[in-house]
Amino acid sequence: MDIHALLSPDDGATSSTGAGAGAGAGAGARAPEASSAATPPVVQRQRRPAGGKQKTPSALSQEVRRSPERHASPRSAYRPAAPSQTPPPRDFTSNALSDAESQRVTELLNFLAEKENSYAYAYHVELVNLLHKGFLAHVDPPADNEHAAPRGDPRSFVLLAEMRQAREAMDTRFAVGEAIWLDWLSDEMLLATSSDERIAITELCQKAVADEPASVKLWQAYANWVSTNCAACHAHEGGMNPNWSIEDNEMVKELFTMDVLLSVLEQAAAATQWRVDQSHVLWNKYAHVFQEQISQHPTEAADLKSLHDLFLRRLMVPHITWDETRQLYWPILSRDFGDRWEARVAEVNHMAESAKTAMGLRNDNESKLQRAIESGDREAVHHQFVKYFKDEKFRKRRTNFDYDMRCALFERALLHEPTNTEWWLDYIDFLNTYEQSASRTLLPLMERATRHCPWSGDLWARRILRADVEQKPREEIENTKHRATNSGLLDVGGMEELVKMLQEWCSYLRRHAFAVNSTEDDVDTAEVGITMALEDVQEAGKKIYGPNFDGDPLFRLEQIQIKFYAEARRIQEARDIYQHLAARHGNSSDFWAKYYYWEIWLWGYDRIRETRRVETDGNGPNLATAVVQQALQQRNLDHPERVMELYLNHFQQHESSVRLQVALAEAREFANKIAVKRAKEAEEAAALAAQQQEQLLAAAQVEEEVTGDKRKREDEPLTNGDSHKRARTELETIAEKEGAEPSASASAQIKRDREHNTITLRNLPVDVTDFEIKKFFRDVGNPPSINIAKESDAQTASATVEFTSQEDVLAAKTRNGKELRGREVKIQSGTLSTLYVTNYPDVYDEEKIRSLFKSYGDIVSVRFPSLKYNSRRRFCYVTFLTPEMAKAAEKAMHETKLDSMHTLTALISNPDAKKQRSGPQDEGREIVVKNMDREAKESEIGEHFAQFGQIERMNLIKLVNGKPTGTVFIVYRTPQDAAKAVEESNDKPFRERVLKVEIAQPKGRTAAPSERARHEDIIIKKAGSVEPAGKGERRGSDVSMASSSRPADDEAYKTARERKIAIFNIPDTVNDARIRAAMEHYGPLTKIQLRREKEGAIVEFADLAAANRVRLGVDVSSLGPEVRTGEVGELLARQSKKKNGSKASGSAPATSSSSKPAFAPPQLGARGGRGGRRGGLGFKRAGGFASAPAAAAAAASGENADGGKKSNADFRSIFAAGK
Repeated sequence: MDIHALLSPDDGATSSTGAGAGAGAGAGARAPEASSAATPPVVQRQRRPAGGKQKTPSALSQEVRRSPERHASPRSAYRPAAPSQTPPPRDFTSNALSDAESQRVTELLNFLAEKENSYAYAYHVELVNLLHKGFLAHVDPPADNEHAAPRGDPRSFVLLAEMRQAREAMDTRFAVGEAIWLDWLSDEMLLATSSDERIAITELCQKAVADEPASVKLWQAYANWVSTNCAACHAHEGGMNPNWSIEDNEMVKELFTMDVLLSVLEQAAAATQWRVDQSHVLWNKYAHVFQEQISQHPTEAADLKSLHDLFLRRLMVPHITWDETRQLYWPILSRDFGDRWEARVAEVNHMAESAKTAMGLRNDNESKLQRAIESGDREAVHHQFVKYFKDEKFRKRRTNFDYDMRCALFERALLHEPTNTEWWLDYIDFLNTYEQSASRTLLPLMERATRHCPWSGDLWARRILRADVEQKPREEIENTKHRATNSGLLDVGGMEELVKMLQEWCSYLRRHAFAVNSTEDDVDTAEVGITMALEDVQEAGKKIYGPNFDGDPLFRLEQIQIKFYAEARRIQEARDIYQHLAARHGNSSDFWAKYYYWEIWLWGYDRIRETRRVETDGNGPNLATAVVQQALQQRNLDHPERVMELYLNHFQQHESSVRLQVALAEAREFANKIAVKRAKEAEEAAALAAQQQEQLLAAAQVEEEVTGDKRKREDEPLTNGDSHKRARTELETIAEKEGAEPSASASAQIKRDREHNTITLRNLPVDVTDFEIKKFFRDVGNPPSINIAKESDAQTASATVEFTSQEDVLAAKTRNGKELRGREVKIQSGTLSTLYVTNYPDVYDEEKIRSLFKSYGDIVSVRFPSLKYNSRRRFCYVTFLTPEMAKAAEKAMHETKLDSMHTLTALISNPDAKKQRSGPQDEGREIVVKNMDREAKESEIGEHFAQFGQIERMNLIKLVNGKPTGTVFIVYRTPQDAAKAVEESNDKPFRERVLKVEIAQPKGRTAAPSERARHEDIIIKKAGSVEPAGKGERRGSDVSMASSSRPADDEAYKTARERKIAIFNIPDTVNDARIRAAMEHYGPLTKIQLRREKEGAIVEFADLAAANRVRLGVDVSSLGPEVRTGEVGELLARQSKKKNGSKASGSAPATSSSSKPAFAPPQLGARGGRGGRRGGLGFKRAGGFASAPAAAAAAASGENADGGKKSNADFRSIFAAGK
């Protein structure tokens, strides 16, 4: 038997496109027909019964066996003429529903009974779902206690009639959707007892799959229903079911036969064959029944050919279980081809290669989409569908299956979001622009779209347009328009959707009126229809927007009416419409342009017939001239420049020289008016911007004064070369805001929810690696963090894996039970397994923290926060293997006293819990007083404010020179006293100045965090005494590493540079205390300066010998694996990562002068090199040379004694030495 002979003779083209199964033969069994050979799967429909007429079993059986491709009919053709009535309102109570639910059902019945509310989609859905819930509770009461009610008779449900009527009412108005259809079918199958009811359910199944032809679940329910009844009426001896009457047995046996079951499965397999994700569910069942049928005639050639034909066509269609289908087919090939079966296998593989390739291109998207669906996250599913659509649209590698697979993808997406208007429009646009759809009817699809989204004017417009394209009779198109308006949903959100639909309807009427075979009646019908549409818009507009509604601002229907009158040669009536619109749209430059070009078009149409064009005053475009002149006289034009350009262009192109010179003068006057108007607008905008800027500056000033952390630098004396700090701090503050939060690590700028996005893996191989774990989760995502720890048995390992989103976590949990190197991996949530630990000595490192908690369970990781932008942070996170271990550690270690100064805090980390704040500002007990007389004494201020309540403390904000700033913070004992002080003192005079008093608000520090953290000096005064720069003192790079207060002949001062060493590659989680502890092993220290931007620190030893020893290299691995010591110059020469993104030293090459633009404007304040901001190296800001020539020379060279580039601290040392 030749493999090509297994295909039907007319299937050459079909096989090349990989279309579905073709017609088979033999024993009443047949393979599914190719959907591409007739209508696309998107428009396959099942015929539904007209009205409520019951079909006979034989007629229904014949209809079931019809192929849907050859009998595709819009469902609307069989719908009742009018929508069904909603259930009548009544009050009731039901044991199956709670009192609140019963009351809600009553409210919904009353609401939907009103005519204007009968199309309220959301309320129909809510009513149907509530009644279904009550039905299930009645039939199968929840067993939540010992006295649970017995199962109820489905027919005794008190709201059964209302439930059925509510569903029918919704079905005649909207598409109910897959979920409600499944509930509907399930409920009716429980209720069915007679043959008539079984026939009605079969018809209901046909309606369901007609509404949702790509729903595997609905087709499966349909097939299961037929299969169950077939088995019930044929399984008993003698063909009689004892529970049924003789008549019912005969009718059911006539309808539910194996031939009918096979036909339903055939149609199901054909309708869902391009559902690459689930088509195998129905096809496998169909293939199984098909083989059972032909097994009755195992030697007939036609049956064998049909079987091979079935499998071959299936393998030539892409689907996710292709390998499984192939495995089912190989035994059949082996049986029928004998020793030639291997050659046939190779031939089949070759024929199916294109299908495998097409599926391979989509495997990644399919796996991601499946994970999103399994996670239950609707947003994730939506996002993945959008990505899938995009990939399909822009896929470079095309296959013959793209059309059908994209259609199926749209169908799948719309099953998840059946009311997504944009997806319906994308689907329709794809079909309208794809040449493969040109000869096929798309109206059934568009009917489904409008049933799912009856509020979309775009969809109704596309449906009307497509009906015109397919040359449907005017009566049918008019019925579509009436269905749209009768839905009552087009104007729910305003007028836009209604106008869109009416615009397409009026366009159709105009086109139809002037078609080749049109009649006078068509013209009259169009005129009446367009006029009525305008009246409908006006009536609906007044109802929605009030009596002052002024029509569509885009005058879309009026433009169609103007076109209609122009084609009917009724020019004056069309012109009258424009003149009428001018009163309403006179301020629109777009309106005047349309009006003008219409007049020019009419004038040009008359002139084009002239054999010789002669321009005179009488044959010019005078009407168009009148339009632009009228436009120029309008006030409040939205774009006057456009109108002026139109005016000038018209006179230059069409008018005489006499009129042109007048027009130029008028245009110039008009332009001057525009210039004055624009200048005034610019002035007002500038004034508004200045006002807003003042408000912002005032707000910033208030924030600085309230927090007390940032001094107003304009009031500070310019000392020690500090004046350059102002501009630098402002710039760096902006950079910090744009870059990252101060509390964020530089390696993790994105906020990470570790506690919720972490899972724990157990039973891993003891030597498992990060790479193996990432490979294990390759289909889930790329974990940003993996921590591996050996378990106490030393035979296995555990790990915590952090993901970037909850979607990835849910997907990762689906891997639970999968094997990694022969071990079954156990996955559990990492939530509540992390301790937040704080208030421990500052010298504690990871090893010390682990020693505190190791006795309570396996510790997976200890994580310290970044100190790059806040050096005062002292806490860590300890992650245990299980939540039970973390709970035990919390119970044992929380509030444990470590020493006389530290009581440990160890609590389960909960990112959702807000930290309870306390303190005067948080309690509302602190006030801020501004505009205080700077000469007022502290005692006077205290005496004045003591009259409002007991003062706990008072703080006068002062500059470094000791002068007050005029801002005072006062803390009262109670919030009531503070409030009274504000009420009695705000805007009241004190010492001839009006005070501004308000409650101080708790805010973060506003000084540039990077400036504070990057150059922080820790001054070590005596052994055991550490003093960081304080709140009121100068901090960061304002403190020089040189001890400028010492005399020049001091030996310690002379050796200060040699006593400094540098530490490199310090992690941003290491604090100064740990650096000090590591360095004090080699000698006493004087000062530590943290240089976070260079990932290092400068340490000054008290003893020169200790510094020299450390400089040569010592073991500082306790600070980090890559930490080392070296020269200060080498550290200072490093480029900041923030600026250059690398640690490479050396300056950038000088810019060639030739690369500058020829006429580049001078840059004010431009500075060259590092010292430009001071006005040049060797100069003080206030003028004059530095007094030390050597220092000036060194500064000019830009290098320090170690050969590296000079830092700010080096330059300040030079200046200090020259004083």
